This record gives sequence, C-alpha cells and structure tokens, in this order.
Amino acid sequence: MRLLFSSFILISLVVISSCGNSNVKKTKAPINKIEELSKNIQSNPNKLELYIERANLYIQKNNINNAIIDYQKAISIAPDSITYYMKIADLFLQQGQIKNTLDILNKVTKVNPNYTQAWIKIGEIHLMFKKYPEVFKYANKALEIDPYNDKAFFLKAYAYKENADTNKAIDNFQQCLKFNPNNYEANVELGILFMGLKNKLAINYFENAISLDSSKILAYYDLGLFYQDNDMLNEAMATYKKLNKIDPSFPNSYYNIGYIYLQILNISEESIPYFTKAIEVKPDYYQAYFNLGLAHEKLGDILNAEKNYKEALRINPNYNHAITALNRVQEIINK
Repeated sequence: MRLLFSSFILISLVVISSCGNSNVKKTKAPINKIEELSKNIQSNPNKLELYIERANLYIQKNNINNAIIDYQKAISIAPDSITYYMKIADLFLQQGQIKNTLDILNKVTKVNPNYTQAWIKIGEIHLMFKKYPEVFKYANKALEIDPYNDKAFFLKAYAYKENADTNKAIDNFQQCLKFNPNNYEANVELGILFMGLKNKLAINYFENAISLDSSKILAYYDLGLFYQDNDMLNEAMATYKKLNKIDPSFPNSYYNIGYIYLQILNISEESIPYFTKAIEVKPDYYQAYFNLGLAHEKLGDILNAEKNYKEALRINPNYNHAITALNRVQEIINK
C-alpha cells in the first residue's frame, strides 16, 4: 500500500506541476542531422552542398549505399566535377564492387582524359588482380600526361617487383624518388630490394625512410634485419632496441635480440629476458617458446626446457624443432 500511495502522490505532483506551468513552452526532441538535411534538400533540391554534407554523414554511419546515391545526385548537378566521381569510385572499391569502380573511373577518363589519378587508380586495381600488362598500360598512360608523376613510377616499380624483375623495379622506385624524395614506401621498397642483393645501399634507403617518419616500425625492423644478416650485430641490436622504445608491443624485435644472443653469440642467459618479453607481448609466439626452451637447456635447466618445448607444441603441434628438442630432453629426464 505504501508504494501505491507514493506513486499516487508522485503522479499528482507531476499533474499539478504541469498545470501550474501552462505557459512554459514544450521543447521538441532535437532533429537528427540527416533528417534535417533531408528536409532542406526537399526545399532546395538543386543545392549541391546539402547532398555532399549528407553523403559525408552517411559515410560516418557506414551507410555507403546512400552516400553513393547522394554523390550521384551531386554529379547530376555538377557533371564536370571529378571529385565526386572519385568519391563514388572509392566507395565502390571499399565495398569490393570492382566492376562499378572501373566503370566510374572510365567515366572520369572521358570527362577529363588528363586526370592522371584516375589512370593510376585503374592501374592499381589491375595490380590487385596481378594483371601486369594492364598495370603498365595505365601507368604509362599517366606518364604520357605527366612525365614526372611519382605515383605512376611507384605503380610500375611494384609490378616489376612482383614479377621478380629486380633491376626494373629498382629503376622505377628510384624514378619515383627522383620526383618525390619524401615517398616513405619507395624508400622502404628500395631498402628491401637492395637488402636482397646484400648491397649496403639498403642502409641509406631505410635511414631515409626513418628520417621521413620515425614513428613507423617497418623501416627500423628491416634495417635491423639487414644488419643482422650481414653480421653487423651491434648495429642490429641497437636498431631493435630503438624499435622497442618506439613500439613496445612489437614482439619480433625482442625475439631477434634474443636470437642473436642465443644462436649467434651463444650467450644463453642474456637471451632469456628477450624471449620472455616476446612471449609476453605475443602469447602464441611458439618460436619464442622453443628458443626459450633451448636457452634453458643450454644452461642445464632441463625441466624449464621441457616446459617451454611443450608450450611451443601446444601452440603448434607440428613444429618439428620442438618435437625433436622435447624428445631429447625427455630422454635425459627419464635416465
């Protein structure tokens, strides 16, 4: 009864309060921004900016189909605006609608045949499907229009790289850097290609990339690998340690330092903290478990070696190195 009485009092107070404030204006719920734009569009059906604003809101809400419709309407209002065609192409590509993407890009080349970005984008799509003759065709088309287009050279270089034509890949990446020295990816790619040739020019390109963007880990890691593979171990470990500071969550740099201590320098005890850290960052790092087991085995700690080999095999039951090592230590334990 107490609850019912309290509810009655509360309802009465609300009614009285409402009656006593009859002059207070009732506030309407705020109108959704998209709804507001839609109403404005009804009143101003040819106002371009409204469609663009609504399309951008649709994109934020991941409503790609409606965004495409609005950009198509924008094109009907401003048929010569390449920007809206390219927006639609990007949205189709985002949805994996390759044919529609190419159709839009081909329309761009008809509206403005000198728009190099469209030719390059068509080439990039063909690269996705490894249609290399088409890649070269469209990249060269862009270069006919703009002989200094670094993106076209980058596109050709990547296609040559995938075709294992190292010399032409290097030549085109270098052409790319000639016209845009600040291209991070081209510097990294050249570093990788020269690393494969065991050429110390790789160091210069990796360092160039690092100077362009020291927050990215790729160039640091590849530089460390180059040093490691070429017996420049102090430089390798210094590079990996820099990488650890930039991205403490990257497990491979810890692993590689541990590997250098264990497998190359034969200093087992120094390797243990690094393999342990690699596992802490990447709990399924079965290679790190194996090497941690190997470090313990070399130090005579057979039980810890067995434990880590078993963990490596729990993660990857077919890891032959761990199978062999586990059999070896279990023979020792069973003696």
